[in-house]
Amino acid sequence: MNRTPHSTIWNHQTTLFVVLMVLLFILSACTSANTITPSPTVTEQLPTLGVTNTPQPMAAMATTITSTSESAPLMYDPAVPDSWQNLPVIPEAISQYVRDLYEKGKTSKLNQRAFSKVGDCETSTEFFLAPFDLNEKGYRLGEYTSLASVITFYHESFARQSLAARSSFSVASVLSPTWADVPPCNANESPLVCEIRIHKPAIMLVMLGTNDVKSGTTGNFEDNLKRLLEIAIANNVVPVLVTKADNLEGDGSINAIIARVAWENELPVMNLWRAMKDLPNGGLKEDKTHLTYAQPFFDYPENMLMGWPVRNLTTLQMLEFLHNQLEP
Repeated sequence: MNRTPHSTIWNHQTTLFVVLMVLLFILSACTSANTITPSPTVTEQLPTLGVTNTPQPMAAMATTITSTSESAPLMYDPAVPDSWQNLPVIPEAISQYVRDLYEKGKTSKLNQRAFSKVGDCETSTEFFLAPFDLNEKGYRLGEYTSLASVITFYHESFARQSLAARSSFSVASVLSPTWADVPPCNANESPLVCEIRIHKPAIMLVMLGTNDVKSGTTGNFEDNLKRLLEIAIANNVVPVLVTKADNLEGDGSINAIIARVAWENELPVMNLWRAMKDLPNGGLKEDKTHLTYAQPFFDYPENMLMGWPVRNLTTLQMLEFLHNQLEP
């Protein structure tokens, strides 16, 4: 593919944009989280749903949508911890349970054109999705022109600062009123509940786990994650679980939990780890935590060897998949 010479792209405005983005990256670097235990007395003021799920094993291999290598079709088996690695980057299909949940959201005044980000510094940073709410000089779709429609559909959710995404956040942090911004959040309202109340998202991208390893709360990770999902589902928000690119715990156990909990609840998984695994150093910097940076220019091969452009691309494609499945 012929590329436009850099001399015609890097004008004064773009250079300034890059400098600002680098400064933002430095300021938004994750810090080690303190050990956080959610209060057992927190009241969410939410309804409970008497839903009994009977999930069935799903075929797990769809065409990967990045430059990662292909492998033979395999099945996800929740009884085999490492089989989460076989999950496709983007699911093949969506469950009827999720379709029904999305339809309930329409009747509970959720905004079908809004999604929320739930995560740590790698989710709250302006490197993640924010360029797609700016002018087109901040990104290049290249061959992925179909993504223009999803960028239009979810306009203003990409650059919005989620109340449930902050540097050092673990799952426990998202559930604890201690870490909510008051105002706009109410007293005794967790960041998660506050974000749902204020933004009213139809879809929620859940990207957590790294700081649960750093803070030593991995033992509570599964219980906290299930509680997070209960709250989202009680509010008719569709949670999308995302595997993490790092393996700070050393055995991939956090991603195994994410995949299994999603399977048990018939929820979609975006397997970010798989999209990253064939990139240099797995798309991570030397600290094995933060993603390598390049602008979201999807038509630049060298950019697509870096973590941030791949994460942004796969997330856009996940949103496109959900939109096509839920808004036919």
